[in-house]
Amino acid sequence: MRLSEIMALANRLAHCAQTPADSQVYLDGDVRRVYVAIDVDVGELLLAQRLGVDGVIAHHPIGSHARLGLPVVIQRHEAQMRAEGIPAGIAHEVMLTRQRPVAHALHTANYDRVVAAAQQLAMPMMNIHLAADLIGRQFFIDFVGRVVDAHATTAGELIGELKTIPEMEASLVQPELWLGTAENPVGRWVVQMAAGTNGGAPVYRTYYEHGIDTILAMHIDDRDLRELEQLQRPKANLVITGHMPSDSIGMNRVIEALEQRGLEVIVGSGVIRV
Repeated sequence: MRLSEIMALANRLAHCAQTPADSQVYLDGDVRRVYVAIDVDVGELLLAQRLGVDGVIAHHPIGSHARLGLPVVIQRHEAQMRAEGIPAGIAHEVMLTRQRPVAHALHTANYDRVVAAAQQLAMPMMNIHLAADLIGRQFFIDFVGRVVDAHATTAGELIGELKTIPEMEASLVQPELWLGTAENPVGRWVVQMAAGTNGGAPVYRTYYEHGIDTILAMHIDDRDLRELEQLQRPKANLVITGHMPSDSIGMNRVIEALEQRGLEVIVGSGVIRV
């Protein structure tokens, strides 16, 4: 199976019409034994070579067009906000507030360092970002929809339910409530994932201002969290599900599809296989 065929498979699993801007086959090749990781650097490439695999599959963008394409995927915040009834103009401006600093930071990146190493090692390499995140986001939407009664379930009870997810049970990082109290009702909730990176204070504040009570997200920067705390909205809840276990949910579904097709998969660098 070629890496390009694996990309097409991941796109089908996530219902992506085309390969997202944050995902890429950097060096195509036929593979039967692959190393799958959340993050890949030169060290992981050398490890993969030592393990004798045919190729490397990362989750997060490694370099080249995929890494520089992350701001394109951040535009998905706008569509997610609009889906929750936030006016188009507000959603667009808030999205730009989140997108600009990411784009500016990437402008300074050494974007082909790891890709060049893969080429020099002749190691086929790719990354699957948005497709896996879309699979993970849908998992969380379905899960929360089953376990939550918006008026009767508290934020603390939601945390308890999330901890029963196999990837969470196997993780040293557990779901936590970083804003709000355990006694708060979950109320109206949204899974804020699969948009390149977290929405940060601008996006989350806008959700709270437009009637969302509980946001589920993989992660948030401490500076953004401090800003949200200043809003003084005691009924607002922010559930942080944990980066590695949450990313592993989507990647595990891709891995299962690969194993069903006869590939041997070795996992590492953040993948919690259950």
